[in-house]
Amino acid sequence: MTLYMKTTTDQYELPLIVEDSPTKLAIKLGLNAHSVATMCSKRQSGYLRIYLPEPETYSDNDGGLWYYDEDGRVVTVEEYE
Repeated sequence: MTLYMKTTTDQYELPLIVEDSPTKLAIKLGLNAHSVATMCSKRQSGYLRIYLPEPETYSDNDGGLWYYDEDGRVVTVEEYE
């Protein structure tokens, strides 16, 4: 999953707006989607593109899904949501 963010321009880069596409972020900012995508990819001040890995999921015997969380524990999809 990729997230596109408009952040503060200080050293902390706190998120102001977070969207899952540059187009959605551009609409909220009133900018061109191509411009937002370019600024995020070049990490210009106040724009970030963050990649989040998808959790690995496995089928269990009853057809449900589970995965390992960041602590190494087995968690079902129902517990995750």
